[in-house]
Amino acid sequence: MRNDRFLKRLKKEMPLWVELGWVKDEGQKAILDHVASQGEGGARYLTMAFSILGVALLGAGIITFFAANWSAMSKLSKLGVLFGSMWTAYITAYYLIEERGYPYLGQAILLLGVVLFGSNIMLIAQIYHIDAHYPNGVLIWSLGGLLVAYLMGSQPAMVASSGLAILWTSMESFGFESAFHWPFLMLWAVSLPIIVWLQWKHAVHVALAGLLIWSWQSFMHLTLYTDWAKGSALYLMQIYFAVYLGLFVLGMVMDTYKELEPLSSIVRRYGAFAALASFHSLTYPNLSAGARRPSYLKWGQALLGLVSVLLLVNIFASATSGGFMAILFNLIFFAGLVWLIYAGMHGEDRGIVNMAFFFFAVTALARYFDTFWSLMNRSFFFMAGGALLIGGGYYMEKQRRRITQKIMESRKAGGEYGN
Repeated sequence: MRNDRFLKRLKKEMPLWVELGWVKDEGQKAILDHVASQGEGGARYLTMAFSILGVALLGAGIITFFAANWSAMSKLSKLGVLFGSMWTAYITAYYLIEERGYPYLGQAILLLGVVLFGSNIMLIAQIYHIDAHYPNGVLIWSLGGLLVAYLMGSQPAMVASSGLAILWTSMESFGFESAFHWPFLMLWAVSLPIIVWLQWKHAVHVALAGLLIWSWQSFMHLTLYTDWAKGSALYLMQIYFAVYLGLFVLGMVMDTYKELEPLSSIVRRYGAFAALASFHSLTYPNLSAGARRPSYLKWGQALLGLVSVLLLVNIFASATSGGFMAILFNLIFFAGLVWLIYAGMHGEDRGIVNMAFFFFAVTALARYFDTFWSLMNRSFFFMAGGALLIGGGYYMEKQRRRITQKIMESRKAGGEYGN
């Protein structure tokens, strides 16, 4: 309808453009014909809409037929009907797309095949009384849709697969108290290449909506049902904010590449929405208040903010500022190692303390060789370097032993008091 209105207005304006010399008379008809041809897209979408509605009704009818006649059918006839109907849908879809040139109708029939594949999983489990982890059936259904999407280049199948993946992670999270259902991220990542390659906008919407839903579910379970994460809502929300702010920036970067530009606005909008929602939650006193937080956690929060800002600045920094950015990264890295040492002391974790000292020594040694090698006479380099390494190694080992000894004494005192 929007194209029809534009065409009518263009027909009224075109004679004036010809009179003003903006458009040649012979080009007038070509322009109008081109704009009129673009209106066929509405008809194609209408075809797709009717086809999908038809698929929904046909699928509901087939499933209803199975339910009404299920008890009267033998196992062999049940399997024949199930597999026969599914493969008939796939073969018909292939014929319509490849042989007859009806892509929209064929895609709708492919979607019917995906629906029948899912019903087959459930009904076969019922036939053979398979007692299994039932969300796995939804996972297999989603993988089937993903396979169809890859083999046939079907966006409807990808949308169905992504929707089923959301259902799967929701069942795992709320039905089985899986606080951090990370396998969803693997399935989500597998679907991305074909979505980006074929620039499927509808599939991008569903995939990003699924990521937001998964994030919310993970946040709720981590903060409510997981012992180590209780009371960490503030820090998790800050991580979410940083991640989705990064997604927003990714959308901006995508806009600079011709191949990715069609999807960039969608990525930016979802990234902006999730980042703003995360930041909005930090405006509530019960989440943002810093009561009963140790000082080292506050310093960690400040370091996290500095790292986030530095990463964003580094994306847009020019090549000439590489040395300055490297200095900032080194400063924050060393500050982070110092913070990690204190965090390890607070948590009585010798492994964390030793790890921080190890990376401190490795980084200091690396900066010594790649920075001061070219600034000093070679003889002075070796003499000064040897002295510094010996002295620094002695000092760091002394500090490491002192800190780990404190941790051991603290643990021992805690054990004695506990007894």
